[in-house]
Amino acid sequence: MGKERRGVERFFRITMKVLLLNTPSRKRPVIRDMAGGIGFDGGDAVRLPPLDLLYFGATLLDKGHTVRVIDADAENMTDKQAITKACEFSPDIIIATVSLPTIYNDTAFLKKLKTTLNPAKVIAKTGIKYPQILKEMLELSCADLVIYGECDTIVDKIIENQCYEGTARIIDGQLMVEQEDLLVNLDRIPIPARHLINNNRYFYNLLGKPVATMQTSRGCPFPCAYYCPYPLVQGSHWRARSPKHVFAEIEDIVERYKISNILFRDATFTLDRKRAEMICNFIIEKNLKVSWWCETRINCIDSNLLLMMKQAGLKGMNVGVETGDPKVMKEQAKAGVTFNKLIDLRESAKKIGVRLHFLLMVGLPGESKSSLYETYKLVGKLRPESIGVTIVTPYPGTPLYEEAKKKGWIETANWKNFGGHQGVMHTDKLTRRSLIFTRNIIELEQMMLQQGNRLGALGAKLLQGIFYLW
Repeated sequence: MGKERRGVERFFRITMKVLLLNTPSRKRPVIRDMAGGIGFDGGDAVRLPPLDLLYFGATLLDKGHTVRVIDADAENMTDKQAITKACEFSPDIIIATVSLPTIYNDTAFLKKLKTTLNPAKVIAKTGIKYPQILKEMLELSCADLVIYGECDTIVDKIIENQCYEGTARIIDGQLMVEQEDLLVNLDRIPIPARHLINNNRYFYNLLGKPVATMQTSRGCPFPCAYYCPYPLVQGSHWRARSPKHVFAEIEDIVERYKISNILFRDATFTLDRKRAEMICNFIIEKNLKVSWWCETRINCIDSNLLLMMKQAGLKGMNVGVETGDPKVMKEQAKAGVTFNKLIDLRESAKKIGVRLHFLLMVGLPGESKSSLYETYKLVGKLRPESIGVTIVTPYPGTPLYEEAKKKGWIETANWKNFGGHQGVMHTDKLTRRSLIFTRNIIELEQMMLQQGNRLGALGAKLLQGIFYLW
């Protein structure tokens, strides 16, 4: 009887044509679901599938709606080409992505969509939760509403006007933000509808092509929430999918789509050691030919777990190091992480052939000129296979943003510069230009190391020389 009733309800539900559109970012490569979903300058070495849209697609298809995905970014479309494609589909609903560093281009594009495809309903999809920016986004784009929350399982109710949880609207000139309820049971999230995209378009330079992305947990409980956008977007309570739910998606990727490269997008993949071991055992027992990459904290992994992950196909990991200054690391960057643990991990990884990608950041308020020099020396000492160097960015909503705004550190209010690499602030001890210079010197040192050379003393003098200029 229950099944019959659900069938009748589904039969009489009004179904719609829904277009899920990853907005073209034109000449600036941006990964919109990085930085927790706020947006990050990805460069030409990374192109990842729009995972948030694929979750939406799976839910909407299950509810009987007709769904199409246009990844205008991956297909290098102009605004005009993307709008022409959208018109061919003639959707009732359009959900299009907006990130912070591309907010002006994205909202201008949404406004064109709204004008051209009227009366289609236009919805902006973003990870930004800062009320003033949500209002700015709505005003610039003329979108009907913004989905900012974790709405993977209720997006059908949102487009049917049955629910506004996790959304923002402007009503009578006032911003109305409907609070979200973060999912507790992540097993409710469907397996992404990857058949809606051309999976061969996506790559991660450290892993290969084609690449699929997976998110097996959300949230981050660590105190680096002071500056990190992940807890801002996903919350500070760590929530994980069950191993069984993860197994099903891995099999779907490998067997259905014939993709052998997987990038796990969890902020801390090994936070629950037992769960990580179960995922590895599944891959080993099923003899799945898969290569994968993840991100974790140095104090959430040891040599035994690392070896098991290697046996299960792990090729490398991103690890948050941030700074070469032990005091700053302990008090502000990575509480619980020590340089002894970092050295141990580096040696263990090198011994078994797992690559380490150091995530470094320059410009935390506790850093001094000598801190920057210590970070530079750290790269030469430990010689990671690769590095990513960002300049501290005060993402709106983080405690760092509030402090930086209060102290007058922020030098630009132009959101296009909030991509992680441009440098938008100074601190009491460091100038913005010194941070940009330091990032460049550290990246140059890494490039020289990969070529078998070192900047060595020259690099040290250049880095020290900056302190006399700024």
